[in-house]
Amino acid sequence: MNRRSAATKPAAPVSSWDGSMAMHIERTRDMGLVTAILSHPAVWPHIHEDGATEAMPHDLDGFHWLLVTDGAPAGVFLAHARGEACWEVHTCLLPRIWGAGAARAAQLLLAHLFEDIDCHKVVTNVPAYNRPALRFAKASGMQVEGNNRSSFLRNGKLEDQIMLGITRKEWTSCQQLSQ
Repeated sequence: MNRRSAATKPAAPVSSWDGSMAMHIERTRDMGLVTAILSHPAVWPHIHEDGATEAMPHDLDGFHWLLVTDGAPAGVFLAHARGEACWEVHTCLLPRIWGAGAARAAQLLLAHLFEDIDCHKVVTNVPAYNRPALRFAKASGMQVEGNNRSSFLRNGKLEDQIMLGITRKEWTSCQQLSQ
């Protein structure tokens, strides 16, 4: 089975940031729930370009919608293969877990992609104006790899997107340092 069609297994539950509840990440095909998360008023403004009037996620075989829960839905990641070695991710987390909860979710995502899917690199693109998302990606261990100029249309203006990535080797080193 190639990595693009790999069955997504739930990552092992991890204690949440306050120790009171386990956080899980698992693949979902519930597009109603995904749409509700993407449409949240604190999420939608940051994920759509001009012209998009509503969230319309697609349930395609190559798309891995990964639901984050901690007793209730807390957000989704979209992960998809860009080839045999590299996966691209998109982050849509609800405000109630922004901060330490989001950091925990990001580590679950990376563990899932590097350990369960066996990818070698994870990349993302963040609109340059979205400073909190850039801080989040960097705090997750990603490094800036480039600038995709004038590639995101927002409020009638073309914005740059910052390209970030982390390799399995870099992620493994970060895990060893944190133990």
